Amino acid sequence: MIYGIGMLENGITWDFAQLVMQHEMVGMVLKTVEGVPVDDEHLAVDVIAEVGPGGEFVSHMHTFQNFRKLSKPDAKVFDRNNFDGWMAQGGKDIVDRSYEVAIDLLENQKVADPLPEETQKELNRILEEETAEYAERRAAEKA
Repeated sequence: MIYGIGMLENGITWDFAQLVMQHEMVGMVLKTVEGVPVDDEHLAVDVIAEVGPGGEFVSHMHTFQNFRKLSKPDAKVFDRNNFDGWMAQGGKDIVDRSYEVAIDLLENQKVADPLPEETQKELNRILEEETAEYAERRAAEKA
């Protein structure tokens, strides 16, 4: 993906669910390119010394406090459950979950600073003009 989250068909079509999916993907990529900090705290050098050879780290408080930092657990549409867990939560695929999130955002998201009415009217005019022009081109192609 180079640009245009939510875009399909080289930008001819735009889809809210696609936007939601790709938003999560971009978040995961950004988290990945942040890299992994390499310092005493993040490497838990003191914990390694405390636990010692042959010990385990899974039950250590440091592990509990930090294990989520390398992941993106706040995903809304990517499901990390195993099959049984996924089915127990309804078995909805990523497309269905993406549409649910998109619809919820469209219906419930509060816009702090909406576009001025004149700007919105101009955008609607441009959309209507482009939609009509596209319909004319499609009709001409079919003829």
